[in-house]
Amino acid sequence: MLLNQKSKPFIIIAILIIAALIGVFYVTANEMPKYKGFMLFFFFIISLDFYLWFSVRKFFQRNKGIVKYLLIFTYWLSIILCFIFFISQLSVDIKSWNAVYRTYLTGIMMVLFSTKLIAILFLCIADLLRFLKFAYTFIFKRNKFQQKFSNPRWKPLLFLGNTIAIFFLFLLINGMINGEFDFKIKKINLTFKQLPPVFDKLKIVQISDIHLGSWYGKAPLERAVKMINDLHPDIICFTGDLVNYTTSEAFKYEDILKELKAPLGIYSILGNHDYGEYVVWKNEKARDENMLELYALEKRIGWHLLLNSNISIKKDSSSIYIAGVENWGKSARFQKKGDINKAINGIDSNAFTILLSHDPSHWDIIISKNYQKIPLTLSGHTHGMQMGLVTNNIEWSPSSFIYKHWAGLYSNPDSKNPQYLYVNRGLGVIGYPGRVGIMPEITLFELGIRK
Repeated sequence: MLLNQKSKPFIIIAILIIAALIGVFYVTANEMPKYKGFMLFFFFIISLDFYLWFSVRKFFQRNKGIVKYLLIFTYWLSIILCFIFFISQLSVDIKSWNAVYRTYLTGIMMVLFSTKLIAILFLCIADLLRFLKFAYTFIFKRNKFQQKFSNPRWKPLLFLGNTIAIFFLFLLINGMINGEFDFKIKKINLTFKQLPPVFDKLKIVQISDIHLGSWYGKAPLERAVKMINDLHPDIICFTGDLVNYTTSEAFKYEDILKELKAPLGIYSILGNHDYGEYVVWKNEKARDENMLELYALEKRIGWHLLLNSNISIKKDSSSIYIAGVENWGKSARFQKKGDINKAINGIDSNAFTILLSHDPSHWDIIISKNYQKIPLTLSGHTHGMQMGLVTNNIEWSPSSFIYKHWAGLYSNPDSKNPQYLYVNRGLGVIGYPGRVGIMPEITLFELGIRK
């Protein structure tokens, strides 16, 4: 026989896993085409998963009984969840999935795979050292080649990698349990010469990236709304990504969002997720209806949606302006619907203007270079990648590798007058349903007169 009895179960499992992965890729390519490129990377991760398995399988085999099978199940849980993802899609269209089920299914897969990547990194280093030993032996000590090549990987390095991976796993799990809705208020004081005196001490609250498709209940959002209202803002600005995929995700939260209060108005823009372009629609009419539903919802809850437009806020005989652009992202994956010229049309160049632009790369590439008379831009989008290292002196996130401006306050050194960008860390989550270090944010600005 070509296959012995011990190898048959593994071959059968491998075939099932490959079939599931092909299914997941098919579903993603057809239902969420924007994630198709990510799925190719995901396949690469799966191949590394098998690479790691052959390194650690002896540890699992040393155990006996139910403990052995429980550990093996835990190791392959990420692949099992992929299979569940595919089977679920066959019976229920992904756009109608329960938001909690979809969020945590994909989130747990992400946690498990990212944890394994750490162990895989150390395994690669161990194999590289092993190869270098082999190369040295082959070139300089050929008579001892066989002995050196049979040497095992450096165990302390593997132990270190596996220990860090397990620590990171518990860190991510804790971020899901305790970090997702651990809202933090950031207070920022800014002064401007062009701000009209009647707007001195103006209080603006910025929120961004709510991603209602990722919330598992109303209670956390009710708490966030109460925190915002307790700050007694004059103005509230929302800088995009109300939903994950479709407007329907927001319907059950409509009554809560109505409770937001600001006497000078609540102003919003669209983010890349709000356009419904991360799923495949039956036809153009269905996609257009999704957008019309979003426009109607924001109107019902009392938000002024700015679509490459502006609005004047009057107080006594003075005015300031809030301008909002549609999404403009530097990546080809993101829309470039934003038109700054339309957004500021009719605004005097000396008027005090606050610009809402979802993606901070818009400020980096366009606004800071060509529109330096806009003193303050509010953005979101990055989420600070929902994880990072935060101390009294350091705030770092992997998001810094992608975005020049990824969280917090930035100033333009090339502008004659002070010009600022603030990047909100987001109120909700997407992908990984948790936060580690980079907490969900409510930003309170108090604007004053610069003397």
